[in-house]
Amino acid sequence: MAQARRIFACRLCAATDPHEIIDFGAVPLGNNLQETALSARAAARYPLELNRCGQCGHFQLGHAVAPEELYATNYTYLSGIGPSFIRHFDAYADWVVATCDVPKDALVVDVGSNDGTCLKAFRARGFRVCGVDPAALPAKIANESGIDTINAFFDSAVVGRIKAKYGAADFVTSHNVLAHVDDLAATFADICELLKPDGRFCFEVGYFREVLKNDLFDTIYHEHLDYHHAAPLVRHLTAVGFAIEDIGVNPVQGGSLRLLCRKTATRKVSASAQAFLAAERDSILNDANYLKNWRHEIDARMARFKAMLRQRAGEKRSIAGFGAPTKATLLMQMADIGSEDIAYVAEDNVLKAGRYLPGTGVPILLTSHLLSNPPDVLVIFAWNFADDIIGKIRGKLAKPVEVVIPLPEAKTVQL
Repeated sequence: MAQARRIFACRLCAATDPHEIIDFGAVPLGNNLQETALSARAAARYPLELNRCGQCGHFQLGHAVAPEELYATNYTYLSGIGPSFIRHFDAYADWVVATCDVPKDALVVDVGSNDGTCLKAFRARGFRVCGVDPAALPAKIANESGIDTINAFFDSAVVGRIKAKYGAADFVTSHNVLAHVDDLAATFADICELLKPDGRFCFEVGYFREVLKNDLFDTIYHEHLDYHHAAPLVRHLTAVGFAIEDIGVNPVQGGSLRLLCRKTATRKVSASAQAFLAAERDSILNDANYLKNWRHEIDARMARFKAMLRQRAGEKRSIAGFGAPTKATLLMQMADIGSEDIAYVAEDNVLKAGRYLPGTGVPILLTSHLLSNPPDVLVIFAWNFADDIIGKIRGKLAKPVEVVIPLPEAKTVQL
């Protein structure tokens, strides 16, 4: 098992009182795609367990892998691949314009901007934009498309670079990124420093309440150090220097939490945000019995999923997958399936095609291979984009195909 740094202090409140929620054992890095099946099966594995802070209640991993190993060289996720994500960013930009009274010449900064998909929506509405992302390939794509992107980890030095070039930001945004941050306290402080007085910070993160409610356990992986819900975030953000104007939930990525904050000395929490927090207190997030038995529920669901695939294999039906997201690695490990079960996975992302999934050695092929050589059964590992994927391939396959969507509960769709 490879080495990872053990985390003893909460990333939000610094308390040293972690309580274990679930331990998945040693798991390969989901984005560590390999050039050969042999090297993929031999990929390094790291401990993956989820803890909860006994003081503020924040959920977080108990070990941290070096960020350079996770992002700087072998990170292939691209925001612009999923049509539903592009539509989401477009709607989000409209919501910001309608809600936040952002000046016409505002500077919008995206922390963890990936390939610039979100910032393109803001640029299209006339704003100045700047992105920050440590992953080399997505940052290169963004810069080549005209989205000024700093290829670095967001920190106080990057804040200085942005302010020197553009001045302070009117609006800072971030999407599905703050789960990846090791030093959350420093990141929130740096965002506050980057903003003008009364500037706004709006971010979306996976909502852990939805993960628990729907057993979306495969969203737990090494890149996601933090698993957010509103209460610990509000407690910390108000201490940093933000007022909380709005908290909401949307269906993106299986369920995302959106917080809208303003940099102001009042540090108030709006009435609607307080109502959200009150409802959250009575949710599954604080159901001690459910948390205690969560691993048993996951094991039972994965046993049903594996039995479904075994039945089809026993009928001599060929099985392939669609999507090579990070989450596929843990899902395959928990279901105990691999290259003997899944012939290949199809992918639209050319950066992933031609490589092999870590742990299993399942080959990744371009979607064109699927269209010309469809299997009898297709497992959609990128289940959060299942509707997009089904819409894309429907009517284009040379024979009937049974689609299996493994989560929240394994179900089938006939194509």
